[in-house]
Amino acid sequence: MAGRRGAAAKVQMQQVVEPMEQEPTRKRPWEKVDADGNKIKRKKVPGAKNIRIRKHVQPRNALSCLNELVPGVVFNTEQEGGLGQQFGVSVNIEGETYQGYGVSKQIARQNAAEAALVSFVKPPVPKAGPGEENEKAEDKTPWATLASFAMYKLFNDWKDGRIGTSSAAAFPAGLPQNPGFDLRNTLSRKVTEGLHNQVTLTGTVVSNDAVIQHLGTPAAGGIKSPEVKAPGGMKPAKQLPDNAGQVHPVMILHQMRPGIQYSTNKTTGEDNMPYFYVSVSIEGQEFTGEGPNLKKAKFHLARDAMYALFGVESTFELPA
Repeated sequence: MAGRRGAAAKVQMQQVVEPMEQEPTRKRPWEKVDADGNKIKRKKVPGAKNIRIRKHVQPRNALSCLNELVPGVVFNTEQEGGLGQQFGVSVNIEGETYQGYGVSKQIARQNAAEAALVSFVKPPVPKAGPGEENEKAEDKTPWATLASFAMYKLFNDWKDGRIGTSSAAAFPAGLPQNPGFDLRNTLSRKVTEGLHNQVTLTGTVVSNDAVIQHLGTPAAGGIKSPEVKAPGGMKPAKQLPDNAGQVHPVMILHQMRPGIQYSTNKTTGEDNMPYFYVSVSIEGQEFTGEGPNLKKAKFHLARDAMYALFGVESTFELPA
């Protein structure tokens, strides 16, 4: 028995274990190897990432960025500038009209182009796991183009000494930069407003909260836009007075919605007499008024707003 064990052990020792054949490593076309076949790691070039970004993101104004996204875009003149009146232009992008105003036609075009750029911001692409329906969803926001414009605005703010998260633009007295188009309204609806006494809304109110969604992402720090409070901390009245229809509508409107800000525009009629137009946005609705002076223009606006917001038909009459 012992002899058999010894013979078996002797045979086992004589066995030669052949080494396993290793599969040759596949070399990718872009990889470099040395003489021993080891991969050569690429050296990091200082500033390479910065150079690559700078190549694609250069400060450019709104007009240049819009022309990149919509080649050959056409601007239409809405109103001619002159004494006491700014130039107004509009641009139509995919059926929606965006307006811009300025002391020159070029500035008006830039403002209209900036308003139109908002429409290219799409909601964030939702995260999806493997095999889910939106796994390969495409992000259609033109980030490089918007980044170019953002840099342009940022550098201009710094050049003019403006810093901080909020800065109020300074406009000439009585000449709002954009009396017929409030960019903030674009975040919730698309409005096409005609000039003077012609005001029309688009057939469909389009929700566009993409910008707000992006500002709420972790990459943006989760910053929420601060709520605008009425001057002096005024609070709106809890209910309408019993005689609301007999009181001056402007007074009632300011009691119920304190802190509203009017946009005004002054023109000169054929008889060389001044004529005023005012507009205001309340709860997503646009209201306008016109008259030979600001007092009457605001009266007509407030009267219409009271009826639309509170169902009150004003019987108050302005003294002659």
